[in-house]
Amino acid sequence: MRDVEEGTALLGEGRWTKPREGTSAARVAAVAVSALATAALIAVVGVSVLSARGVTREPISELGTGRQQAGSFVTATARRSLGPMCTEDDRLMPSVFLIGVEKCGTTSLYDDMTAHIPALRPMHDDEGTPAKEMRYFDTGGRFVNMLKWNKDPTPFREWLTRHADTCAAVASSLANEMSAHGPDDPFDMAASRTPRLHVDGTPAYFNAGVGAKIADAYPRPEQRRRLRFVAAVCDPETRLKSAFTFFKTLYNGWGGDRAGVWERNLYTHYFATYADWLRQTVAALPEASKPGGLFDNPGARMAETLDGDAEDADDADGESVGGLGSEEHAERRRMKNLFNEVVKTRYESVLREYLDAGFSADQFLVLPNSYYFERPADALRDIASHVGVAASDLDVIGDAAHANAGRVDAATRARLVGDVRDGDRDALREHLRPQLEGLRRLHCEEGLKMAAW
Repeated sequence: MRDVEEGTALLGEGRWTKPREGTSAARVAAVAVSALATAALIAVVGVSVLSARGVTREPISELGTGRQQAGSFVTATARRSLGPMCTEDDRLMPSVFLIGVEKCGTTSLYDDMTAHIPALRPMHDDEGTPAKEMRYFDTGGRFVNMLKWNKDPTPFREWLTRHADTCAAVASSLANEMSAHGPDDPFDMAASRTPRLHVDGTPAYFNAGVGAKIADAYPRPEQRRRLRFVAAVCDPETRLKSAFTFFKTLYNGWGGDRAGVWERNLYTHYFATYADWLRQTVAALPEASKPGGLFDNPGARMAETLDGDAEDADDADGESVGGLGSEEHAERRRMKNLFNEVVKTRYESVLREYLDAGFSADQFLVLPNSYYFERPADALRDIASHVGVAASDLDVIGDAAHANAGRVDAATRARLVGDVRDGDRDALREHLRPQLEGLRRLHCEEGLKMAAW
């Protein structure tokens, strides 16, 4: 029997049957113990009327009688289903992460996940609007939107008070759903349509150094074990081209007077074409790959640059002014400009950083974006199964639509890609080939979940 405090199966298994109204307090307690014995509450609730460190029944006098008994039992059960994911401020911590990879269809995938996996609950921005990319763990809570960043990092607990729902509200909604079921219609947590798992869909989390930051925010083992990660990957060269054209045109048509300033913060500001960026990056690969080079500890190098960027923030409004700062900072920025996108495409290396931070391989599901676009219903079933819940209404999903397709017309894309030399393309592929092979090793040797491979 699993440790009920860990709640490793919390995300979906088990059935629960509401006690009949008017039953005695003793029967209510007996129902609870019976449910535990059959794993209905162990799998669904995580912490039940038995404590993890010994058998401790709740005082029967607190359960009330009749309708009050049933309501109290349901509310307590719903609350316990959230387990250790509630902060001291009663905020629900995110437990499902769509961590990337950028420019591999994550916007479309997030939209379909939240539309067809009812258990997923979007987080929200400062205005209370549901939001996909929360950007906490890659920016320390500095991110507000693409035109405004906070100068200083925000503590995770404080940040959650602005962007996460209360556990009380989530438990209340879940209890209402549970109350609609009776002895002849047992409640199945896996099939529940109550949004109860906060999802953060930030593809920028698939980057060096982020896994350790997420692990630090979830210090308790029973919290970490509840987390589930999904990563959509795609052909590395296609991803790098898409990223370049996306960021090169990001501020076209919006951002007002600040657009030019913000564009200077993007790596694409320093290169006329993708071919130009690739040529310089390939030339610097041998140096970056040496012992002690950037690839030895890319997370630390990226963090240094992020901290330097924050120091360049304008004190008046918290917006970056795009300055290079010191000569040392300028060199760090240059290396980031060359290699940040390559680091994100080193698929095995990023995932191993997550594993080194204390997560297990089976907490991750990696799926090719081609699989999602060709068979979206199957991909969503795989994701729901990975999380431990059910998907719904998949018969009406049709073909997946790439949310950012057509954002850049073909002529503009060709101009921005430029004339890529065969030698540069081959050098890039040779550098990234071991990363793709490493994904298979993680799957075969360490239990990484991979869909349609």
